[in-house]
Amino acid sequence: MIGAVVAVVMAGTVCTPVVMADDADSSASYWYVDDMGVRDAWKQDITGEGVKVAVIDSQVVSDYPGFADANISYKAVLENGLASCTAQTDQGVATLKASDSSLKAGERGIYATHGTEMVARIVGNGAGYDGSPGIIGVAPGAEITAYADGVDSGLGGSAMDKKCKDDDGEVVAYPYLTFSEVIRHDYRIINMSFGSTIDGGPDDVAAYVSALRKGIILVSGRDNDTDPGTNDFVGMPLNNSYFPGEITVNSINPDGSLSSTSDVMDGNVAILSPGTNMPVYPWGDSKDAEVGDGGTSSATAILSGYLALVLQKWPKATGNQVLQSLIRNTKGNESGEPRLDPEHKRGFGEVDVAKLLSVDPTQYPDINPLLAWAYETSEKHEETRGMYTDHSDWKHDYGATDPFSPDGERINATKNTDLVGREYERQQAAWKKVEQCKSDGGSDCMKYSATNTADKADGKDSGKSVLPDTGGSKLLGVPLWVWLATGGVGIAVVIGGIVLAVVLSKRGRRRSRHGGHAAGRGPLPPVNPYPPQVPGANNGMVPPPAAGQYAPQQQVPYPTAFPQQYGQGQPVPQYRVPSQTPQASTQRAPYSAAPVAMPPQQAAQPTVIPDNTQNPHTNNNR
Repeated sequence: MIGAVVAVVMAGTVCTPVVMADDADSSASYWYVDDMGVRDAWKQDITGEGVKVAVIDSQVVSDYPGFADANISYKAVLENGLASCTAQTDQGVATLKASDSSLKAGERGIYATHGTEMVARIVGNGAGYDGSPGIIGVAPGAEITAYADGVDSGLGGSAMDKKCKDDDGEVVAYPYLTFSEVIRHDYRIINMSFGSTIDGGPDDVAAYVSALRKGIILVSGRDNDTDPGTNDFVGMPLNNSYFPGEITVNSINPDGSLSSTSDVMDGNVAILSPGTNMPVYPWGDSKDAEVGDGGTSSATAILSGYLALVLQKWPKATGNQVLQSLIRNTKGNESGEPRLDPEHKRGFGEVDVAKLLSVDPTQYPDINPLLAWAYETSEKHEETRGMYTDHSDWKHDYGATDPFSPDGERINATKNTDLVGREYERQQAAWKKVEQCKSDGGSDCMKYSATNTADKADGKDSGKSVLPDTGGSKLLGVPLWVWLATGGVGIAVVIGGIVLAVVLSKRGRRRSRHGGHAAGRGPLPPVNPYPPQVPGANNGMVPPPAAGQYAPQQQVPYPTAFPQQYGQGQPVPQYRVPSQTPQASTQRAPYSAAPVAMPPQQAAQPTVIPDNTQNPHTNNNR
């Protein structure tokens, strides 16, 4: 039976009892299926069948009863093509195999993991252990490949935090090695219910851009905390949760309000998805699901499942066109145009599965609207202008914007984040060719689209450091960057004898449902003789320091921590589970019984430009 109280271990290893729904109301925990139009889709045989979804997470228990009829394969990507690696756990030495990364129920005392829950949110059949209720997935027909990027810790922590090493003791499994491999395959969706800071290497940034180029839908979630995010929708190119063009998800309650664990302004949030009042397994050795807060991790996986339904319904739509539909057709928005919450808490609104299955997305441009919005918005703010534009004149590989959040957080970038701007230009130029073809009466005009010319683009740059010339105008914007360590200790990068302090976002700290690494403060760099940055002086640049010197230190209000390194410069992922006591469940307000009014089916829509910030919550039938 799904229990009434769940004990959740929060980040910082604090155990807090959480009051949840009554036993008699346990069926309400499947509201993300029952109240979101999912069963109506199933009645039409829309189950996500044929849609390939990659889930990068911790190890998955393959014989979890909820997977009895699911199409799941289990893999791991290990450095140098290794067949296996090992990790020391509290239960002894564990082996991770590249060909089968899964766990068996009870192995090392583990029955539930973070990865198991995320996969179950997509394809679970609702069965739990010993005949008890389990997790229902929203797209049971989807084809899942579960990539484990390390050994699961189990027992007291369902988030993976054991480093898997080769015979020489070198860590050989980590998220971005996995990501670089996953994008080589024909997945339509990549689900990443974890958060960590990209190490900033050229290959990592280029890998994300390559995924966007191919039209792969990237889904991740914001942190389960109430630390404010950025001031506007500009992306964060060195954070896997906020990479421009990716869907950043926040979690909502059954009544549509934000989860108390992440109820905060965050300019980069794109979509709201169910994440609370649902079955969870609170411990690695748990066999009984309890009603609790699944966090932004679950909201992310559930959204990935919803999108699998959409991709099956509309097989001719590109990933970019589905994203266009996603942000234009949210609950309460009947305009057919995207409306960004001006308070920057709810993004473009709450996902509306019924609309997404009713509105043909092929009418929209094959341009990633989240990429477009991040680029265009970043150019409107002096603090972020130049973040994605031509960096060929940069003399160093790393930089940071001026403070761009309520707590003074800066956005970090690398020299090759101008790949983001180039990809945006490429998509625009490609769509112009499609429109010209249609105007000329041509046939099969989509062959010129950005997604359908992605292989050609990859052939020119091999997914590395440059993108093909789009023939468009030169990207605009003057970089306003400083090379400095903003309020903490970053990675020391040696370039030509100059040591640069590269700051990793404070959002790169690891969090998990069952405890994370304690955040500590490292020593501050010595005071540098260079004066503070003066806006407009030297085009916003501080002269690079001499060898052995640090760039000027500017303190931010909150302390930052040494990032937990995850082998080869890779941070440990922090899984998206609640870090604060969630509020008691609320009764879901009924939706209107009448069908949702659909916007008229229109001809191809213009490219999204982030000028419309009308309130998206008017007449939302709450």
